Amino acid sequence: MAMKGIRDKLPELRNEKGWSRERLSHSAFRIDQEGTSAAQITAIERGTRRASARTIAALAKALDVAPTEFLEYRLALARHIFDEDKVGIDQAIKNLEKSGLEPIDVSLTEIKKHSHQRRRAVKQGQGPG
Repeated sequence: MAMKGIRDKLPELRNEKGWSRERLSHSAFRIDQEGTSAAQITAIERGTRRASARTIAALAKALDVAPTEFLEYRLALARHIFDEDKVGIDQAIKNLEKSGLEPIDVSLTEIKKHSHQRRRAVKQGQGPG
């Protein structure tokens, strides 16, 4: 039997509890005050919004299931650990080096040169152009 993605699994679990999206939203907010609105839950269930690892973890805890019940959880974690805006370029590079992914022939200097953080600094006049 194939595992279901979040857009199918989330409403299934929510309906098993007899919960509305609003009720799930309130329960998830008690777990993570960053919050997930009923509108965000609707968008996740429709597949028009991608949930972060943090959001999936809060929704899973509210529903009393492991975050790994959702296929997308591991991918969301991977996106997070490689996201230079969230973890910083140096940590993202360290995470990439530790990942065991196929090595790429690009120097760390070249990666940093094209990073979001550097482009933002240049745009704000804080770095070389």
